[in-house]
Amino acid sequence: MSLVRLMIYLFFSIIFTSCDDEENILVQEAVKLLDQEDVLFLDVRTSQEFKYEGSIKNALLIPVNDLEKKITMLEAYKSKNIIVYCRSGRRSKMATKLLKEKNFNVTNLEGGFIAWRKYFSSKQ
Repeated sequence: MSLVRLMIYLFFSIIFTSCDDEENILVQEAVKLLDQEDVLFLDVRTSQEFKYEGSIKNALLIPVNDLEKKITMLEAYKSKNIIVYCRSGRRSKMATKLLKEKNFNVTNLEGGFIAWRKYFSSKQ
């Protein structure tokens, strides 16, 4: 009987953890994709954050508040893997959800730009 319980526990653990993990990518993995032509980094922070805090190389800026209105701008990137980020990950999760609903291939950068900068500052 305990084997059955263990199997049920493992089944639900895999289902519930994989659903969330599929939508996120760690900075360490995203860095490897930085120069890939089939990857687009989408920054959903404000233009002020983008300007004064820096950004990921070649990132496209569409603030999360404008994303729904400007979604047609992203149609040209529909065949690409889109990695969405904001400052900490909260806004980019909302953007990721919206873009998934519109059938984009999209992933959220875990920890956002804070995690990105922390990763590179630890490499110095």
